[in-house]
Amino acid sequence: MARRGENIYKRKDGRYEGRYIKQYDPEGKAVYGYVYDKTYMGVKEKLNKNRSEKCRVSCGSSMLLSEWLTLWLESETDIKESTRQLYRRHLANHIIPKLGKVQLKRLGTEMIQDFVDSLDLSASTVKLIFNILESGLKCAEKKELMSNIYSNVKLPKVYRSHVEILTSNEQRKLESVLLDKNDIGILISLYTGIRIGELCALRWQDVDLENRVIHIKGTQIRSDGKLIITPPKSNASVRIIPIPDCLFRAIIKHNRDSDFVISNNGHAVDVRVYRRHFKALLRKAGLPDIKYHALRHTFSTRALEVGMDYKTLSEILGHASVSITMDLYVHSLDEHKKKQMNKLNQIYNSPSE
Repeated sequence: MARRGENIYKRKDGRYEGRYIKQYDPEGKAVYGYVYDKTYMGVKEKLNKNRSEKCRVSCGSSMLLSEWLTLWLESETDIKESTRQLYRRHLANHIIPKLGKVQLKRLGTEMIQDFVDSLDLSASTVKLIFNILESGLKCAEKKELMSNIYSNVKLPKVYRSHVEILTSNEQRKLESVLLDKNDIGILISLYTGIRIGELCALRWQDVDLENRVIHIKGTQIRSDGKLIITPPKSNASVRIIPIPDCLFRAIIKHNRDSDFVISNNGHAVDVRVYRRHFKALLRKAGLPDIKYHALRHTFSTRALEVGMDYKTLSEILGHASVSITMDLYVHSLDEHKKKQMNKLNQIYNSPSE
């Protein structure tokens, strides 16, 4: 069985095998190399040594951008595995097919600008792809392999996207069709705001019924075609969420016959499978098609409507700062703001006529 996110496996002959990416081919597909040892730590040391040696390889006049970006990404030890998987996808799907065959010494600002302009994607996705490329080029610049050619690249403007939420009436309609045992996950999302990856990684041992809190310790990702559970996306995402009474009453009625809260024959349910289940529930309730993440926005909106302060909400959501929470939701509560402003009526003294 593979060690979580490390591409280290125990073979049938008792040895450990480690896999690493040597390079990408012209089509952007990974070409793998392998190391072996009798112990797990032995393989891990060999992988680390291999990656360090690769990063010491001289750029030379002919090093291609694809070769450098492969060395850079595989040598970065501070990147979470879920982030590494995301970077690999964008490298393989966008950056390497269009720029991979360019030598580092020939790469220029105009070439990068043309690449950015050619991406027929949302502004936020274009920015993400550029940020990945920029990170790799910054590392090359620090190693004096090239100069700064990325600072003057212009990116498309990212406009604030509309935050999808369920109205109170729509939320009641959705709750009325939650009949399956795994539908408890929808309620948990509506009344705690946890992310779907965190929900599908949630184990019953993380639900403390005595103290009425939920411990968020992991999130589900797909790595090399397999489902794995990794630490949440940031330190702030590791958190404890109090269980409101309405949710507690639903949870204690639930049959806890599996390790995971959302389970299929005792195993964790794939995030993609649970999203499809959610879409089916929307159709059953006669509701418009929305993303699962809208449940998180719905929770946040309801919480602010009943008077929860931004600091508390930010900690429950696992945001890194209060400003992130305010930036997301301060514009979505026009009716709430009107009610708060009307409280000023209590102190207004009408002038005598």
